[in-house]
Amino acid sequence: MGEPAPGFEALRKGCAAAVRGEAGSVSPAAGFAAHGLALAERHRVVPLLAAGLSAAFRERFRRRVLALAQQTARLEQELGFLSRQLAAAGVEFLLCKGPALARQAYPVPEWRTCDDLDLWVASRDFDAAVRALEQAGYRRPQALGARAAACARRAGIEAALVHPDRGRLIEVAHGWRALAPTPRAAREVCAGAVALDIAGAKIRAPAPAHALILACLHGAHHRWDRFSWVADVAGLWLRLSPGEREEVCARARRWRAETALGLGLRLAAEHLGLALGGRAAALAAARRVAALFRRVRLEEIGGAALRVPMMERLRFEKDAQDSALRRLRRMAGWVFTPTLGDIEACALPAALYPLYAVLRPLRLLRHPWWRAGRARTGRT
Repeated sequence: MGEPAPGFEALRKGCAAAVRGEAGSVSPAAGFAAHGLALAERHRVVPLLAAGLSAAFRERFRRRVLALAQQTARLEQELGFLSRQLAAAGVEFLLCKGPALARQAYPVPEWRTCDDLDLWVASRDFDAAVRALEQAGYRRPQALGARAAACARRAGIEAALVHPDRGRLIEVAHGWRALAPTPRAAREVCAGAVALDIAGAKIRAPAPAHALILACLHGAHHRWDRFSWVADVAGLWLRLSPGEREEVCARARRWRAETALGLGLRLAAEHLGLALGGRAAALAAARRVAALFRRVRLEEIGGAALRVPMMERLRFEKDAQDSALRRLRRMAGWVFTPTLGDIEACALPAALYPLYAVLRPLRLLRHPWWRAGRARTGRT
């Protein structure tokens, strides 16, 4: 176990106070100002932390809080513009994370920062959505030919687009796997979507009860290396009624996401003081959840820490699956589904896309991740 990052305890207390509605109640030690901002930037909680701090300390964060609020406002204006472009193209979409969670999990939307927009569309609308965004001036950072684009679409790879002048990053995902853990879950998310008022437009997003489970799955995907994701879970849970909380636990069972939900709730309970009872407390206390919780170690992530290495993330996400069968399926997806790198390195025609299921494992055997993993286990 490593040492706690300097200032983490003050960051945790400040965010907890804001989430619980006790804004302005935390006064950290004098030395916190020296490294607190960098730590909050790393965990994407600058406005949330500032809200929880006493007035004297909040003033030291004021300029950065204002800059982030302006950045968020510009991004939301862009979202309103894009919603009109997509509507004109006949494309329906869901807004995931970002501005949606800002309104669903926090009493003040500006407390939740975001620097990109995550959109989800049905696979049948994916090409039309990308064309509409390109007509609005967005471009892929790396141009794809027709062959590569067709293969990437079949692999379920999202499209990342950036505006050359405004610099806004838009990520467009498609297919049920990019939205929810099972086809049934994806159908429920789409059917239960709610409309949010953002930048003068009605934007559809997952309902809060659905967004909570999806937030826990997203955190597990990244091995929970950002405190803001824990705050999202706590904020969503606090705004659900007791009946809705029971339904969330039941839905997680149907969606095969009990481990992910239990871990998200445990992190929120341990770091933000979230009170749990009934089925939620049982999920958070499960043996598998306890083992995963010990691997997260948010308190050791300092202001200059890098993101969790890819192989560690993949192992964590695999271990966060509810059953051995789901863990096997997750591993099979990594092994046999090509990445954009595979598609560009091995230029198969789109009609021969199934052959990537053979080429992908062969390329993995030569990947540095594989050699590094064998070295850690002592194999040669």
